[in-house]
Amino acid sequence: MGAVIRTEGLGKTYRRGGTALRSLDLELSGGEAFGFLGPNGAGKSTAIHLLLDFIRPSEGAAFLSGEPASRSRARRRVGHVPETVRLPGYYTGWGLLEFQAGLAGLGRPERARRASRMLETVCLAHAAGRRLSGYSKGVLQRLALSQALIAEPDLLILDEPTFNLDPQVRKHVRDLLLEAKGRGATVFISSHILSEVEAVCDRVGILAKEVLRRVGTPTDLSAGGGSEIVVPELPATAIEALSMTGAQVVLNGRKATIACDGPDQEAEVRRVLEERGAAVDAVHARPQSLEEIFRREVGPEAGP
Repeated sequence: MGAVIRTEGLGKTYRRGGTALRSLDLELSGGEAFGFLGPNGAGKSTAIHLLLDFIRPSEGAAFLSGEPASRSRARRRVGHVPETVRLPGYYTGWGLLEFQAGLAGLGRPERARRASRMLETVCLAHAAGRRLSGYSKGVLQRLALSQALIAEPDLLILDEPTFNLDPQVRKHVRDLLLEAKGRGATVFISSHILSEVEAVCDRVGILAKEVLRRVGTPTDLSAGGGSEIVVPELPATAIEALSMTGAQVVLNGRKATIACDGPDQEAEVRRVLEERGAAVDAVHARPQSLEEIFRREVGPEAGP
């Protein structure tokens, strides 16, 4: 299967000034789950709005399954959950899902079957007959995901899909996304919950200051970034100096294990140890978590 999402130099600059996205080049294949990460204001939602043709690019182009994203037929097999969910309050949960399935061209028996299954899966069967105006934010979030999935789309574009959800329901959502990926759908997730991205996504991209900084598998991104320095006897005078480097120091008596986030920090730690006469026993490569990789790319002051 060819690229399901492809962007070429995609960018957005507003007339009143301010760039929201700079020259995004990205390609996603069928059956791939991709995590789109970045701090608030980095341009993640802008990229999603460009993919869905909610706004038009200032430069570059976006394609869905080989069609320009501006063409309506390119979006027929797309399921979407927005960052802020707004659903018509006069529908019941059942009624909304059945209506959405009808828009997808499903016959009445199949609409009913899928609506029942989705409500059960996201733990909403008990609320199927209630009007949406009485639903909480978390329940509306679950219903929005059900609406996006009910037609079994080829592409899912999800902006904070587990926002407002408790851990138990997040597990159900994760299973739904893995199931969609298993049947060949492409899943594009923008999320602040890095553990969810790690559990579902094959690759991740890190966006910072409107620019895509890194793209790769979590394993590839973690390689070569961190290290652990083992010191058999750490002088007391070195502890305060090491704290200034930002490295994490774990003491076991006089022995210390010092975790470094990258080569620059490792060089600074080695300098501190050498100046204080501390011998290095061993240095090990340390795979980094997605959170550590994220902070390395965007800076410690920015949240995901």
